[in-house]
Amino acid sequence: MTACGAPQAVNEDNNSKDTEQAEEQKGQDSGEEAKESTGGKTTITVICHQSRSNIGEGGFTTGFFGALDTWQEEHPDVEVKVEEMDQTAYQTKINSLGASGDLPDLFMMKGSWTKTFVDNGWVADITAELDADQDWKNAYIKGGFDAAVRDGKTYGVPQESMSTGMVYYNSDMWKEIGYETFPETWDELLDAVDKFKEKGITPFVMGNKPNWPAESCWLSTLGDRFTGPDWTQSILDGSGAKFTDEAFVKALTAFQDLAQRGAFNEDINSIDDTEQNTVYFNKKAAAIVNGTWFIPTIDNSAPEDVKAATKLAILPSVEGGAEDQKTVSGGPAWFMSLSSKVTDPAKRELAMDLLKALTDERQANVTASMGGVTAWADPEYDTAKVPALFNEYNEMIKNITAVPIYDACMDASVIETMNVGLQSLLIGEKTPEELAEEIQTEQELAQ
Repeated sequence: MTACGAPQAVNEDNNSKDTEQAEEQKGQDSGEEAKESTGGKTTITVICHQSRSNIGEGGFTTGFFGALDTWQEEHPDVEVKVEEMDQTAYQTKINSLGASGDLPDLFMMKGSWTKTFVDNGWVADITAELDADQDWKNAYIKGGFDAAVRDGKTYGVPQESMSTGMVYYNSDMWKEIGYETFPETWDELLDAVDKFKEKGITPFVMGNKPNWPAESCWLSTLGDRFTGPDWTQSILDGSGAKFTDEAFVKALTAFQDLAQRGAFNEDINSIDDTEQNTVYFNKKAAAIVNGTWFIPTIDNSAPEDVKAATKLAILPSVEGGAEDQKTVSGGPAWFMSLSSKVTDPAKRELAMDLLKALTDERQANVTASMGGVTAWADPEYDTAKVPALFNEYNEMIKNITAVPIYDACMDASVIETMNVGLQSLLIGEKTPEELAEEIQTEQELAQ
């Protein structure tokens, strides 16, 4: 048996060497092609859901392009080609590019996409580079990489962190109905909704046309009020929890009841997450539930009286819910990732150097200095120069537990079913039980 097996082992070894040589040659060829197409320069392609037109308005956007431009200046022999678009268009295009094998060298990957991108071989394992630079790897907030890790391997570096379910409310308008502070219980919230409706004012504006705000900004936190984080972890682990469980159905029911009570604008599924801001700024709505990315938007775009009156809160507690009611959905949702198509070692080294620049301390400091929440654990910024709401948030969050953002950690197909279903739920076209069944069916298909 040994004699028969030995030649086979040699042949396999030779085949392995041939394959390695072929792959090496392929990588060299792709590197040469990249250089030839740009007159001797190496080209690195990047796609992002940011726009240069928003530089100066958003902290992360300003920090991202500032870091990119600085890196480009430091590497004149490299040409960086960037494709920009808004987040809604990005989420559609990036998956199409992956399926067609046309992903750029660097791209922004949502945590909930990690399984799909890894299983399809679209994204590169960057564990080795991170392990080789411990100062870089260990500089992020606790658990910052979690959503981009699969089977012990890391496939992305966290960018900005965020809380997605913060309540921004016009304190002057709430005082007019008798609330000096935002309601702390669900019953108080329902009472406030009724009082605003009597005055002809929309209690909460939501632009759910792109379909993610209802889930990411509202349900990720509201769901936790009923289920608690252990249930969510069990969903992620596949260890027993189901979307048809009573606690999650109760969360869907509370959400639908709020809508049927008149808490939201009637055109909830017809306006987007930018148009909703205008409604709040014009005082046509008393509050908006949004992410921390809204802080610099208020500072830059809100009328002075609205800016001065806007305060922060979290969704109120619910009776009979989870033990910890002082939670908000939060953490890194997006990661900078490397395409698996980058096989040339020299190009990979350059691309990873750019990836680091787009996620390291320089970028984080700019983001924080403009009121953006970063995944970098200890950014440096002047508290006197950032929006007042940013400092208010940083103090407030010290006493609040962050819980998972559904669309940052759950399977993408499950989230799509959830998001589309929530549009129907909030206008009464689907029952909580029906939606729970649909989500659970998709969950079982995805496992």
